[in-house]
Amino acid sequence: MADVMIQATALKEFLSRAYASLGLPAEDAEKCALQTVDAELRGVGSHGCVRFGIFVERLRKGTANPRPNLKTVTDLPAFTLLDGDLGMSAVVASHAMEIAMEKAASAGFSATALRRSSHTGHVGYLAAMALRKGMIGIVISGATGNLAPWGGADRMIGNNPIAFAVPSRQEFPIIFDMATSKVARGYVLLAAKTGEPIPEGWALDPDGQPTTDAALGARGTMLPLGDYKGYGLAMMFSFLTAALSGNGFDADQPDWLETDEEFALPMLAIAIDPDKCLGEDYRAAVDESIRRIKSSRLAPGFDEIRIPGEGAHRKYHQSLKEGIRLKRPVLDELTRIAGELNVEPPQVS
Repeated sequence: MADVMIQATALKEFLSRAYASLGLPAEDAEKCALQTVDAELRGVGSHGCVRFGIFVERLRKGTANPRPNLKTVTDLPAFTLLDGDLGMSAVVASHAMEIAMEKAASAGFSATALRRSSHTGHVGYLAAMALRKGMIGIVISGATGNLAPWGGADRMIGNNPIAFAVPSRQEFPIIFDMATSKVARGYVLLAAKTGEPIPEGWALDPDGQPTTDAALGARGTMLPLGDYKGYGLAMMFSFLTAALSGNGFDADQPDWLETDEEFALPMLAIAIDPDKCLGEDYRAAVDESIRRIKSSRLAPGFDEIRIPGEGAHRKYHQSLKEGIRLKRPVLDELTRIAGELNVEPPQVS
């Protein structure tokens, strides 16, 4: 089945129209659209349009809130706890990072914990917000229980992702974004939507058996990155998100795909101002590290050493020029939703 191409502007305009039709204020609708488009531009299809249909279902059913009443629960000099009122993450999670940056501008370091957000989405996008202020951004998101503990068989811990954004003088933003499962669950959902198999080792089926059937993997258990090490990281990130925010235990959340059920995720956003903490020496140290790494010897079969974020930056600019590549079933779903919402469908290239 042939892929289709769509320009970033056309996709953003469609998503903005669709979210506005679902009750989001225009500014918030655009924020949600920009987060999704950024994921697609950078080649992070696991957190792009494949998730749009579930967001639409949740907004229509009231299990995501188009106009959240964001509340401050705890307000300390360098720490804030927010209740997101089931708002879209592009709205409430971005506000959490903005508060962290505002406090870091005076304290040098600040963290904002967020509870009861909708699906956190593309966390690299949220961490990268700090780069606009010349700050280090770190975002850790909770997830519903979709990993079995090492040695266990039940879904207990979320494949809680983390993203780092580091300021430098490089031509590309240094961004590292990873889940604690071998791959983000979104890639399994995308394969299930297109009917493609997944590699063995990504997921187990609902009976705990290895599977290459994406539909079974989506209903089953994700496998941790690095075996027991990924499980350990996932647990620590749960302690830093779910426990610290008071959001509740990962396994107590329903599956995100169960759109009739209220779904609330936690997040921790950290901002560090290196100018306050150290000064310009920080960027110089980062750039010198990159220079030495990229000039080191290549392993056989490689023609360059990339820095986290470098490949995604190239993909971003290529996609801006040539268009975003979408799987046909994904575009068909966007078109179907456009009809249901009575908005103009996305215009393909």
